[in-house]
Amino acid sequence: MLRDINILNYRCFKDFYIDNLARVNLIVGMNNSGKTSLLEAIYLLVNQGKIHRSLIEMLNSRGDIDKQFNQNLFNQSLRVYNEEIKNIFQGYQISSHHPIRIISQNQYPLSLAIEPQLSDRNLLNPENFEIVFSYGLQLENQIIIYSDGTIRGKDEPFLSSNHSSQFLTISTLSFGKMAELWNSILLTPKENKVVEALQILEPSIERIGFTSHQTSRHSILLKLSGNSNPIPLTSMGDGMRRILAIAIAAVTVENGFLLVDEIDPGLYYQTQTDMWHFVLEVAKQLNIQVFATTHSWDCITAFAEAVAQLEDRSVGKLFRLSRRDENIRAVEYTPDELSIAVNQSIEVR
Repeated sequence: MLRDINILNYRCFKDFYIDNLARVNLIVGMNNSGKTSLLEAIYLLVNQGKIHRSLIEMLNSRGDIDKQFNQNLFNQSLRVYNEEIKNIFQGYQISSHHPIRIISQNQYPLSLAIEPQLSDRNLLNPENFEIVFSYGLQLENQIIIYSDGTIRGKDEPFLSSNHSSQFLTISTLSFGKMAELWNSILLTPKENKVVEALQILEPSIERIGFTSHQTSRHSILLKLSGNSNPIPLTSMGDGMRRILAIAIAAVTVENGFLLVDEIDPGLYYQTQTDMWHFVLEVAKQLNIQVFATTHSWDCITAFAEAVAQLEDRSVGKLFRLSRRDENIRAVEYTPDELSIAVNQSIEVR
């Protein structure tokens, strides 16, 4: 597990540090406090063996590059990425004097650096820069992406493969993606875990199935007890789809990381408590570290209640990101402090 993270010059973070991370971490804060950017930085750090691909996926989910490019040749995505690279640098300014650094030192050491340098292909053109990704314990591995989209270096997938990860945002909850993940757990005990999660909303659900049209809104079918015909997932509402995505992603990242931006699916408060029970249980059983964000007071209250019912309450923790000018700091709430804040209606968002 990651126990601490130091982020330099990534998006809104000039010099940010957070420590005492738990197995399940709920991140709150006002708009533009850096919640999503923190998840992104973690995702890049734990996926450093496939860093440039992970960054492109992330830029795509942010809308910084057009989705149509990711459907074409990979090299074309890289060209767009180089044009939009400034979006991930602090202050939207590319500077070799302020490289991006993302570091975790305690328990699970990882380091990642992203910095521009003048391309040796055309030293006379100051706009012709290349982006250098350095990663590994001593930043000993490098991938260089030139402004024309060509790559020097190669992925080192083994650096990421032992710690799989999923980053869920509203834009990444496609039916095709869920079908792909479902196929990886089909006919395994993990399939039953997903069914258990859906039973939080509808106890009569017995089975889940995907049709051959896996990108269709009606590609996911549910079998309910007492009903001979399956019904489409879409008939159960957006909350059911959100729970399904979280559950499938969670069980497919055993020994890895689950990151969920805006985890609260607009569910009734008690249902959210049950959802958190599921997330906390699966995180412990499958050795997953979870980072999730929310704006919702109901979600925070449900999280606090679920953590309070654990025998080991250190499993879950809340962090509030507080911003003052260019400085962002993380305020930690232990389970006891969070319980007091919720019971006394003390604002923590």
